[in-house]
Amino acid sequence: MTNIVLEPSHPMASSNTGDNRLFRNSVGNYMSRKAYLELLASKEGCVSHRYLSPNESQWLLGVR
Repeated sequence: MTNIVLEPSHPMASSNTGDNRLFRNSVGNYMSRKAYLELLASKEGCVSHRYLSPNESQWLLGVR
């Protein structure tokens, strides 16, 4: 697996928590941006790139 390039300070890299470093999943648990991207990479189907920076989106598409 390639390295994940995280861009927490990128203007597009905001999350549903309001904190660029954290995401909150559907059951209310918090996870890091890296863990969130790894979760997206491991799942099938469509994914929203709304909270991802361009580099994060490019990485995700590359590993899928």
